[in-house]
Amino acid sequence: MSLLARRFRSMRQGARRAQKPRYRQLIYHVDLMCHLVWRDFSLRYKRSALGIMWSLLLPLAQLLVLVFLFQAVVPLNIDAYPAFVFCALLPWAWFSGCLSSACHLFVGNRDLVRHPNFAPTTLMIVNTLSNLIAYLVALPILGLVLVGYGRPLTPLLLLLPVLMLIQGFLIVGLSLIIATLNVFYRDVQHIVTVALMLLFYLTPVFYRSQSVAAKYQVVYKLNPIAVLVQSYRAIFFYGTAPGWGSLALACVIGVAVYGIGRFVYSRQQHDIVDTI
Repeated sequence: MSLLARRFRSMRQGARRAQKPRYRQLIYHVDLMCHLVWRDFSLRYKRSALGIMWSLLLPLAQLLVLVFLFQAVVPLNIDAYPAFVFCALLPWAWFSGCLSSACHLFVGNRDLVRHPNFAPTTLMIVNTLSNLIAYLVALPILGLVLVGYGRPLTPLLLLLPVLMLIQGFLIVGLSLIIATLNVFYRDVQHIVTVALMLLFYLTPVFYRSQSVAAKYQVVYKLNPIAVLVQSYRAIFFYGTAPGWGSLALACVIGVAVYGIGRFVYSRQQHDIVDTI
């Protein structure tokens, strides 16, 4: 065997040895992520009689309240109103649930944050995915509600992972900002509660954004969660494609918020460990 061939062979063997630990490390991180996600999700319903059923009962209870208010008390005259609300209520519940629990991600997981071989930003992804499970569990019920009200499921539902990915970037970015600031200023958790309450009414969950005066439409176009909620409703309820321009803007804002979250965390990373 020539010297050049032996060198190439030794280089390939060295590359394989270098890639093997990386491959095992990737498997380890994926396995750790899955374990943490399932642990976080299961602990929420530990020692409860209904268990995982609470992830369905809570949005259903909120749906019943909204249907009673805006069909019987203050009618909005929207056809198939329960299906109209439910397809928007589920992504909103995912969004608000993640941000509400983000306040305590660093403070409530001190041991993990202080561990030298653990990336604290993993907690944001775990929190986002564990809340996503509740959304996914409710999707079959949403499908039955839509079919029951004569809204057929269309191939546009294939866009669902795209919408979830955009919302995931938005949630993780906001969670990083909230969790980081809450370490130093505990007022943040109260601000988030108030902000989510106000944002709920600025998001067209139980009403049409088209019914709002034209001069306020910019609020819904620049609000990424409002755009996403309307996009979910488009593919589920109306069976139409979402507004690509608004969705592209929501994607840009979501990625930008994620970048800002990473920046805020990186600037305070060492102080977080010392403070908690």
